[in-house]
Amino acid sequence: MTIFAIVGATEPVKLVAALNANFPANYIQIPPDANYFVAVSPKVAATAKEVSDRLGITDGSNGSAVVLNVAGYYGRSSPQIWEWVAAKLQQVE
Repeated sequence: MTIFAIVGATEPVKLVAALNANFPANYIQIPPDANYFVAVSPKVAATAKEVSDRLGITDGSNGSAVVLNVAGYYGRSSPQIWEWVAAKLQQVE
């Protein structure tokens, strides 16, 4: 799986609905605000633009946000975030 970060969502309620519709059980909120990690199979979406398109960010129908491909990670957060990231990176699709 590839992990993408979605930051600065202006319409988080709409974005979460789109995440539930497109990537159920494959996203997690990064506290404290409207920022998320989403794990995506390359068969579904391989680029940040494709994720943005699927979530209605590109056309603005679900607000605006920045979608970034996560190539590495480091920092300090809750154990839940680190466990989620590690588990999703290990999943093979």
